[in-house]
Amino acid sequence: MNKNIIFAVIIILVILGGTYWVFGSDSSKIDLPTNQMPAVTSGENPTSGGIHDLPVEPAASVARKDLATKLSMDEKSIVILQITDREWSDGCLGLGKANESCLQALVPGFRVEMLANGKSYFYRTDIAGNSIRIETE
Repeated sequence: MNKNIIFAVIIILVILGGTYWVFGSDSSKIDLPTNQMPAVTSGENPTSGGIHDLPVEPAASVARKDLATKLSMDEKSIVILQITDREWSDGCLGLGKANESCLQALVPGFRVEMLANGKSYFYRTDIAGNSIRIETE
């Protein structure tokens, strides 16, 4: 009796394996959800797969938009060179002025380096981009 059960299991496995081998698994038919919002990239008309075609943090996008406004230029012509995780010492992102009151708490965020018109600009942001400050003007 045990031999009959073992034989039946082997036959089932062979049939299942043969079916998989003949019909295969087509993973291209799997529909994966996609984000409907276009990704913000770091350069104008980037080459697909290039370094400037990578999505950036939303906070860096806010900083780039602010710099574009200050320089009166198209946002897409500003290249984001580097985004670094930082933890700022206060709510003013470590750039508070003498007469300014800043929240005394550690604030997670980013330091964003951008290039516009051949000049580097550095911004500090909180993690969400609600608070941004330019390091030098």
